[in-house]
Amino acid sequence: MNRSTIIATLVALAALPALAQDVNPLEGLWSGKGEGDLTVDLKHVQDDIYKISIETVVPMQEDGLPGCGGGIEGEVKLDSAGGNFFVENEAYDPNAEQSGVNARYCEIGLVFSRDGKLLIEERSGCLSYHGAACGFTGELVHDAAGL
Repeated sequence: MNRSTIIATLVALAALPALAQDVNPLEGLWSGKGEGDLTVDLKHVQDDIYKISIETVVPMQEDGLPGCGGGIEGEVKLDSAGGNFFVENEAYDPNAEQSGVNARYCEIGLVFSRDGKLLIEERSGCLSYHGAACGFTGELVHDAAGL
């Protein structure tokens, strides 16, 4: 073999470990529908901890009805099945009765289905993070799913 062929082979072999790195299937942007358009952005922090950002948008209706939007972010502990996302509500009053507008936590369940979808369900206390005409419940697919 000549010298340039040997160098090219060594360079190609040196790149193989980088190509073989594990891809985190949970990480990335997920998009879908609920009461409107939903997006979930997951970024791996360490171990089973992820930074999460959830946004919902219902556009203004043609008949003049107002749209809606909102978002929430924080950290969530996830495994391959999913997890529960909790954010403490800043306006929570422990001396007042618990309600949709006075809940200690906003809770959102996340489930990764066997068919590759992310199902999110707003469970309680999230009204202060979005308008009354939208929410954080829906079915999403990973934006890289079509690759």
